[in-house]
Amino acid sequence: MAVVDEDNLRLLKKRDPVLYANVEQRVQYITKLYNSEFQVLARNDIKSYDDLRGKKVNFNLKDSQTEVTADTVFNALNIQTQRSYYDNDEALKRLISGEISAMIILTGAPQAMLAKVKKEDGVHFLPLDQESLPNHKLGELFANYLPADLTHEHYPNLIAEGTTVPTIANRALLVAYTWPEDSPRYKRVAKFIDAFFSKIDQFNNPSRHPKWREVNLSAEMPGWVRLKPAAEWLASHRNQAVSANPDNTLDQSSPELKLAFEKFMQKYASSSGQKTLSSSERELLFAKFMKFLAQSKAEQAAAR
Repeated sequence: MAVVDEDNLRLLKKRDPVLYANVEQRVQYITKLYNSEFQVLARNDIKSYDDLRGKKVNFNLKDSQTEVTADTVFNALNIQTQRSYYDNDEALKRLISGEISAMIILTGAPQAMLAKVKKEDGVHFLPLDQESLPNHKLGELFANYLPADLTHEHYPNLIAEGTTVPTIANRALLVAYTWPEDSPRYKRVAKFIDAFFSKIDQFNNPSRHPKWREVNLSAEMPGWVRLKPAAEWLASHRNQAVSANPDNTLDQSSPELKLAFEKFMQKYASSSGQKTLSSSERELLFAKFMKFLAQSKAEQAAAR
């Protein structure tokens, strides 16, 4: 088993269509875990992604998930930089010293090391949205990734209270190789799935990392195939899967849901510039809306 980001499947097929033609039959997902936010920490003289053109930017370790997604983002923006591949600790030292202009991390916020950075270090997070990048078409990025925000609660030293830094996020998935059903490895994976899914409620208590609240056992991942033992468990425990994270559920006829959907549609339209959507785009948009809804409910709970 492994934890991989949702865009891996699409990027692998793009890299080598022949080699990875049927990769979804060989590697399948068990469940969606948490969301990994795309976080770009830059020196204060860098105001937007455009200011990074020709500058030294750390893309994390070569072939890491951060590097793979950062490559996609910067290619989509058509912004060429001088790339480096230091680990996070080394990159942060070089950023604060002024040797590099920015560093990128794709991980669940808050990231422990970044949470210790102070405003006096002369750095800040760069926003990734249409308002900050008016001369770029962001429709493709917003079609493939979730809209997300870095908040004061994530990084109180760097983000002022009551403000957010818009960005994108990738879903982290728990995946496994599709071993033959009569093999010992297949049976061990199936046993793990039953134990993990049956006890998922235990991960939602306050003593756990807040990212556990983003686990959604029943979430469908477009383009991916669900591993058979996971699909069978969900089919036989449908009610438990739906109620595994009660904070993310809501009566579909409620006025609160309608208002949240309106707000999300406005945000998506302004970010992507799209007016009409295909059926596949609507499916992706619905998944993004559920993420937006979960964030809205978390903010409401924090304000109480």
